[in-house]
Amino acid sequence: MKRTHGFSTFWTALRPLGDLAAGVGAFFGAFLLRIYLPLPFTLGLLPPERLEYFLTDWWIVAIAQPLVLYFLGLYDPPEPGSRSELPRRLAAVTGLQGLGLMGFYFLTNLTFPRTVILVFAPLNFLILYLWRALVLRFHSPLDRRVAIVGRSAAARELAAAIRSYGWHGLTIVGYVPAPEDGPATDDAGDEAQDPLGPCLGTVQDLPRLLGDGEVEDVILASDAYSWQTRLMDQLADVGPRRGSVLLLPGPFESLIGRMRYRWVSDLPLIEVVRQTEWRVNRPLKRGLDLIAGLVLLLLTLPLMVLCALVVRLTSKGPVLYRQTRVGIGQQEFSLMKFRTMRRDAEEHTGETLAQPDDPRLTPVGGLLRRYRLDELPQLFNVLRGTMSLVGPRPERPGFVKSFLEEIPGYTERFSLAPGLTGLAQINGHYHSSAENKLRYDLAYLANWNLWLDLSILLRTVKIVLTSRGT
Repeated sequence: MKRTHGFSTFWTALRPLGDLAAGVGAFFGAFLLRIYLPLPFTLGLLPPERLEYFLTDWWIVAIAQPLVLYFLGLYDPPEPGSRSELPRRLAAVTGLQGLGLMGFYFLTNLTFPRTVILVFAPLNFLILYLWRALVLRFHSPLDRRVAIVGRSAAARELAAAIRSYGWHGLTIVGYVPAPEDGPATDDAGDEAQDPLGPCLGTVQDLPRLLGDGEVEDVILASDAYSWQTRLMDQLADVGPRRGSVLLLPGPFESLIGRMRYRWVSDLPLIEVVRQTEWRVNRPLKRGLDLIAGLVLLLLTLPLMVLCALVVRLTSKGPVLYRQTRVGIGQQEFSLMKFRTMRRDAEEHTGETLAQPDDPRLTPVGGLLRRYRLDELPQLFNVLRGTMSLVGPRPERPGFVKSFLEEIPGYTERFSLAPGLTGLAQINGHYHSSAENKLRYDLAYLANWNLWLDLSILLRTVKIVLTSRGT
């Protein structure tokens, strides 16, 4: 059944409210069960006056419920795909929340009927499961028919991703060659095997396709890099004194949202590369790095000691691995991480990109990588100033050299210090292409603020806990 946009939005907004109500309702229900119903392994009924603890502490559950669901990925697509997946994930959520409440009352030494929590956890699971099953019954992604303009490698990669991840609610119905592609030919191969699907005509046919409802969305995915992109690469080497680059937009560029404009008389100019604001931004960002980096270092120090012991006991070689990476201004620095590969991993191959199920990994290397634990020593790089908490991930010199030659616009990413995490890491995959990562890096560069950094750090915690993006 096809869902309207308003219907889908309604359920999307209602879901966290229902989750919160389920938690508070289960908390209240746990008190009632203990007050009025004798339960196994309990000494007796709970006195009715103990209900006052619900009236004073319900807000703890109201805050914890959506937070735990968020950090364990229950608000992220894709929705649970099998009948057993939803209860498994909710069991982890409710179990973790129950343990968290026990720990909270133990550490704070607050008076509270502990057996209520033992009743609350399974009751919360039951109510959450019924609520989430109802949401899945009535909420599904919008079904949008999409045409892609362009038949480049990037366009095919995009089409393949849309077909692979159906939870986006997009369906590729075909493609239209971009003007610079020339007329459609048979070089795409078998339409059944080509992720772009059939050719729908030319760019001139798009108004008719949209008007007739055959296509609902159009995605422009051309790989045509113009002299403007090459200019950006050249200006990136100039440094912070390069000034601004402004564009006199045509009607198409004027429709792009969230741009910064300047006006000359009645003419709007878009700031493509703006006069750098980093004289103010860099101290703010560095302050966040020092404060948050030190806090994170202290919090993760016991975990780092455990990781070091595991690495030492499971494979021969040093615990820490130092590797040359390229940072701000294309300056090289030494990056630290826990060793996840054999000591001779690149002895015969030279610099090689990581790959899924990498045969060079040590017995615990895959686990450390999956939960990003191997990156924890880079907090020392952050405190030293060679890295930031958030920014483009640093690459090795050999890869940077080839990327600079092959990927237009790649130079621009070296305007910022490399990061422990970044926009590409929370939105893309671990093995995503350098071109895709660059899109995120440039978007981060153009839209940076402290709130964006904090948002990326919070989402990174969630990705580590759910081991997604691996």
